[in-house]
Amino acid sequence: RQLLPEYMVPSAFVQLEALPLTSHGKVDRKALPAPEAPDSSRHYLAPRTQAEAKLAALIAAVLRLPRIGVHDDFFALGGHSLLATQVVSRVRSELGVELPLRALFEAPTVEALARRVEKEERSDSLPLTRVAREGALPLSFAQQRLWFLDQLRPGDASYNIPAALRIEGALDVEALRRAFEELVRRHEALRTTLSTLQGSPQQLIHPPHTWSLPAV
Repeated sequence: RQLLPEYMVPSAFVQLEALPLTSHGKVDRKALPAPEAPDSSRHYLAPRTQAEAKLAALIAAVLRLPRIGVHDDFFALGGHSLLATQVVSRVRSELGVELPLRALFEAPTVEALARRVEKEERSDSLPLTRVAREGALPLSFAQQRLWFLDQLRPGDASYNIPAALRIEGALDVEALRRAFEELVRRHEALRTTLSTLQGSPQQLIHPPHTWSLPAV
């Protein structure tokens, strides 16, 4: 724990009399026994509230355990920061509660986390909806970054990703043209241009149109 990142600290240990070896004297990894999941049944206490029951079910699913008790510690059962992000994401989607990642570190048991969930206000965020495409729209953070870099070095091709594809055999040129046309129609980013209005960038999403494929 003092030397390794948290996610690399083993959550289970298996004691062997000797390591299985191959005929070449190397460790036979395929012959190593799988470690058993940490046992939470010895001090198991069933959930007592609806919040505890929901949290216990989703945490058990993330840890791939049949069940966990309200006093079981998430990290003692093999949880780590990467799995903690899954728990927080499921709490958001299934319980409608927005929790910071540190909440699970501060309240690693079902009982403590349930109390934290009950104190938090339910998320009032509206579902994602499609905004109107008429007129200019603000840039995303990624677009802002690239626009800023382009102001520093206009025409720089550092972020261009060229690729060549060889297609052999009979080619249906019209089918290929329609495929590219549909690709551009489906993905607005491929028909979006950036312009500057009074020193501020904006994006214009152009309507789809017939796409030509000149043959050379």
